[in-house]
Amino acid sequence: MPTFSPDRLTAITEGIFAAAGLEKDEAGIVSEHLVQANLVGHDSHGVLRIPEYLEWMEAGDVVPGQHATIMHETETLAVIEGGWGFGQVIGLEAMDVAMEKARKMGVGIIAVSQCGHIGRVGHYPYLAAEQGLVTVMFVNTHGGGKLAAPWGGRGRRLSANPIAVGIPRQDGEPLVLDMATSAIADGKLKDMHNRGVQAPTGCIVDAEGNPTTDPAAYIGPPEGALLPFGGHKGFGLSFVIDILAGALSGAGCSREGVDRIGNGFLAIAVQPEQMRQDDGFYADVAGLVQHVKGSELAAGFDEILAPGEPEIRTRQQRTREGIAIDDTAWGKIRAAAERYGVRMPASE
Repeated sequence: MPTFSPDRLTAITEGIFAAAGLEKDEAGIVSEHLVQANLVGHDSHGVLRIPEYLEWMEAGDVVPGQHATIMHETETLAVIEGGWGFGQVIGLEAMDVAMEKARKMGVGIIAVSQCGHIGRVGHYPYLAAEQGLVTVMFVNTHGGGKLAAPWGGRGRRLSANPIAVGIPRQDGEPLVLDMATSAIADGKLKDMHNRGVQAPTGCIVDAEGNPTTDPAAYIGPPEGALLPFGGHKGFGLSFVIDILAGALSGAGCSREGVDRIGNGFLAIAVQPEQMRQDDGFYADVAGLVQHVKGSELAAGFDEILAPGEPEIRTRQQRTREGIAIDDTAWGKIRAAAERYGVRMPASE
């Protein structure tokens, strides 16, 4: 597998997108986001997405050069459309609106539609938490991108409908919860398929609704489906996230007849100092982390990690050792790059 430093991989990725026609700043934003996903261990949302993004752009489903447009706003909320631009650009611009409102009014709420794939959802609450804001984000796929079976069903009816939460700390990096409501993410299955790895038990079914651990039986044809995590609990959470992200933003909820892949989302940013006029919030967060980590360990565990800590450690390791890209994904990236006349290195 070829291995690259984060800076080198970002430069390569930016070169591909620039050759495909993205503006310099736009190519930089998208590239940095994808590589950051690899850097923290979310390879399913990293550079393996390059060919997919280019295909969407070539089909007109994603439009370069677009920016977030506020359609309606008050002092605390904004309804935003993205013109089907690259999701990383629209997502950051929309989050800037939410954060500015939160700093002024204590809370900022945004509902966003017509946005391309925003990538790793946890990236946005992390950035807000770095600026001292508590942020929760609900995301759907604009009515398309159906991947998951409902509890009691076997066909694809819902998206993975993720939720992400970022929580600032006075000492240490933010706490970040970033999770799909399906038992596993679609991108992770594609990554497993590329690497010839079996999926965990209880995550997917084949086209007939039979449990399987073979990613190929999920990918198809014929297509299988993701299962909700925790059975009816994950299904219930996915169902309401579809409403929060889709119905409030105007993106719409999961439905038939929608082929375009994009994201609708609802984000709520809160300034904790405007709710508590002291350091009590941060003390409570620190106390909870200490309390939970002080638990006696279960068999087979060396320590208890808070949400976001696995990503921090992976980032530290991959910064030192580089980011390895599996051969199948790299072959697809090379083929996509060559369509735009970009010569690709074999490795660092």
